[in-house]
Amino acid sequence: MTIREIIFESIEKYSELKSFSFPTKDGVVNKTYRALGEDLRKMRGALGRDGFAKAHIAIAGKNSYPWVVTYLSVITGECVAVPLDASLPDDNLIWQLNQADVTCAFIESSKKDLIARAKAECPQLAKVIVLGNDVLPGADATWGAYMEKGAEEPQAVNTEKGAEDAVCTIMFSSGTTGVSKAIMLTQGNLGAEVTNLFYHTEPGTVLFSVLPIHHAFCLSVDVLTAIKLGVNTCINDSVGHLMKNLKTFEPQVILMVPLMVETIYKKLKTVNRLIPKRLVGREVFGKRLNHIIVGGAYLDPMYVTEFRKYGITIWQGYGMTETSPVIAFNGERGIADGSVGRPIDNTEVKIEDGEILVRGDIVMKGYYKMPEETAEALKDGWMHTGDLGRFDENGFLYITGRKKNLIILANGENVSPEELENDLYKIPLIGEVVVMGQPQGLIAHVYPDETETKKMSPDVIREKIRKEVDKYNKKQPAYRRIIDVVMRDEPFPKTTTRKIKRDFI
Repeated sequence: MTIREIIFESIEKYSELKSFSFPTKDGVVNKTYRALGEDLRKMRGALGRDGFAKAHIAIAGKNSYPWVVTYLSVITGECVAVPLDASLPDDNLIWQLNQADVTCAFIESSKKDLIARAKAECPQLAKVIVLGNDVLPGADATWGAYMEKGAEEPQAVNTEKGAEDAVCTIMFSSGTTGVSKAIMLTQGNLGAEVTNLFYHTEPGTVLFSVLPIHHAFCLSVDVLTAIKLGVNTCINDSVGHLMKNLKTFEPQVILMVPLMVETIYKKLKTVNRLIPKRLVGREVFGKRLNHIIVGGAYLDPMYVTEFRKYGITIWQGYGMTETSPVIAFNGERGIADGSVGRPIDNTEVKIEDGEILVRGDIVMKGYYKMPEETAEALKDGWMHTGDLGRFDENGFLYITGRKKNLIILANGENVSPEELENDLYKIPLIGEVVVMGQPQGLIAHVYPDETETKKMSPDVIREKIRKEVDKYNKKQPAYRRIIDVVMRDEPFPKTTTRKIKRDFI
C-alpha cells in the first residue's frame, strides 16, 4: 500500500476516534480522524487553487498540529513535502530550500529573518506561509487564513492509491559529515515502512510525541504508523512543558532518543531510595505507560535493565532516514538487551565486510540531484548503511560502530571508537566522550557529567576520570588502551537528534 492510501483508509476507518491532541492556552484540543480528514481537504484545496499541484513544499517549524496537517496534506496529494529543521542557521535553510527546488514554504513565525530573506534568495520560491497566526513582512498569509481559503473552494479528493515510486517526501540528512543530502522517499517507501513494522496496539492508544517532528523516526512512527493503527498522538508543544504534558496526557507509549532516556534516569536516581521504584515510575510517567521506543543512537543496555525496575519496558531500534527509517527493533517478537532487535518484515539485512547492508521496499529512491552519491550508497539494490554490525544466533542485530569512524592504528589493528565509548560511558563521572585516533594511540575527549562532578574542581575531576580510565585500560589489549584524556569545558556540538558531530571536533 502507498502511504496516501493508508492515510485515507484510516481517516474513514477510525473517523470517530481522536487522531491528534495538543495543549493550548485554553486547554487541550482533540481532533478526531474525521476532523483531520476535513483539515487535509481544506489545505489541499488551498494548495491546488494556488497552482501547487506537483510542487515541492517545505515545512520548517516546531512540533504542532498545523505542521502535521500541512505535511499530510502534501503527501496525500501529488506534491512533495520537504521537512526542514527549523533550528538550523538561516544560511543552511536557504541552501536547503534551493537545493530541494522548493516553490512554497510554511515557516514558523519565530524565523522572521528567514521569512524576510527567503523570497529574495530563493528564486523558485513563489509563496511563504507563516506556520502560525502572526502577520509578518515577506509572508503571503498566516496558516489559518490560508487553509480557510481552501475551504472556500473545495476540491474533489482523489483517493486513488497513487504510484508507489512517486516521491512524496524529501528529507535532509543531519549533515554530520559535511554537506547534507536530500533523501527521496516514495509513497511506496513510507507505505512499506508502516505496513512492515511489526508493531501492534489497539486503536485509541495514547502516544506522546516529544521528538523533533522533522526527523524521520518521529515522522514515521509518531505520525504515519500511529495513523495506520488509529492511535491518538499527543503533541508536546515544548521541552519546558514535557513533564506537565506527560501528566496531562498519561500516554501508553513514548518515542525517545537515548539522551532523553539518560537524562530522565539521572533524575530518577535522585528520588529517595526508600520509595519503591515502580511507584516512582508511575509518578513520573503516569499510570498507563507500557513502553518507550528508543532510536537515533546507541543506548547502553544498562538503561533497559534499570528502567524495568521502574515498570517501564524499553524497545531499542535501529534505522536511517534512507530506509524510511526503521530497519530493525526489539519488541513484540522478542528482546535481546544490547541489540537493536530483528529486521522488520519484508526487509533483507546482511553483513558484508562488517558493514550492514539493507534491501527492500523501505530503501530510498536516491539522493535528490546527487547521482554519484546515490550510486555509491545503492549498489545492486542494497543500501550500504556505513554502519558496522553483527547478528547473533537468534537473528538479533548488534551495532558495533560506523565504518567511516573506524580507527586504523599503525600496527594494522582496526578499532571501532563507538565500542570503546560505550564502555567509557559506564564511568559515572563521564557525561560525553569521543575516542579519536592519533599517531601515538587512542585519545578520549571527555565532557564530565555535570551532576556527578558539580562540587569538584577541574583538577580533581580529571584525576578521578584518569584513574577510572586506567582501570578500564587494565582489562584491554594494548592497542585498545586510552593513552590520554582531553577534558572539555563544554558539551560536544550535536545534531537535533542529539548525535555528536564528530567531524567538528
